[in-house]
Order: sequence, then structure tokens, then C-alpha cells
Amino acid sequence: MKRDIQNLDDDIVRKKRKIEQILYSDPDIIEILDNPELDPSCPEDYVNKNIFGFLRIPGTQDVSKNFITFTVDDMELSPNNRVMKNQFIQFVVFVHKDLINTDYGVYRHDLLAYLIRDIFNLSNKLGPQMELVSNKEYVTDADYHTRTLRFELVDDNSTKPFRTNSYEYDRIVGHRR
Repeated sequence: MKRDIQNLDDDIVRKKRKIEQILYSDPDIIEILDNPELDPSCPEDYVNKNIFGFLRIPGTQDVSKNFITFTVDDMELSPNNRVMKNQFIQFVVFVHKDLINTDYGVYRHDLLAYLIRDIFNLSNKLGPQMELVSNKEYVTDADYHTRTLRFELVDDNSTKPFRTNSYEYDRIVGHRR
């Protein structure tokens, strides 16, 4: 591939990588995810086993599991300023019914949601301040309880300010680069 994929100039990819790192670096999240197959001293191993940077619905599994999925979505340009865009970051916590209880007297999906909210709400960890706009409980089937948290932030519409793509450059400037 010609592009440097490890250094993509894309805010969604950059934010997803940062969110993964923030989640697996928090020892409380690792503890509450409660995966006896993984070593908590290697928390990066939880990525794509208990922490997913995409929406994932659990299928039929032999092993009961808990996990966090998340998305970063561009929703619309700001109605007042087209240089800005509204983004939503959504976390969905899945907890198997057999693992719903914790030693702390708080249901596991509520506790994981609290930890996520504590880390991200009104923080600037991803650049602009994130604000929690929704926190809802659901069930996906008879086995999994969920909690969905949705954060909103306003960010630059382009990671390349005052630049344009090469097709528009010719039209705007009058010649190709």
C-alpha cells in the first residue's frame, strides 16, 4: 500500500486508537471486565477480546464474557460554522447475565458505564470537550445486558486546515500542484 497506514491523517482513526489506549490503561476497567483468560498486567491484550473499536454484538458463546465496544461517528456539519462538525462517540457495554453481579454491590454493566463516564465526560482527552448526552440500559437477548453511553463533541471538520484536496485545488487556485 502506498499510504502510510500507521500515520493516517484521519481524526476518527486517531480517536479510536486513543480510546482503546485509554480504556486498556485503566486498571479499574480491566478488573471489572473480569476476563480470567487474560493477564491484567498485559492490558493491551484486552483489545479485540474485551475492548472493541467497532460495534460488535455477541453471538452464541461457550464462555460468558463482558466487553466494551465503541464507535466514533461524524454526524453533521455545525449549523453555525461549516468548518466545524458534530461527532458522536458511542460506547456499548455488554455484560453476560452470569457475570452481572460484582463484589461492589453495583451491576457490572452499570459499573463499567460509570467508569467510562468518569473518564470521558467533560474531558478533553480526545481534543474538544466531550459531553455525555445519553446513557441508556438495554438487553440484546436473554443472555446480555447492555448500557449505551453517547457523548457529543464539536471538532474541526478537516484535519488539514486551510487545505483542499488536489481535485478542488485546481478549481480554486487555477492550476494543479
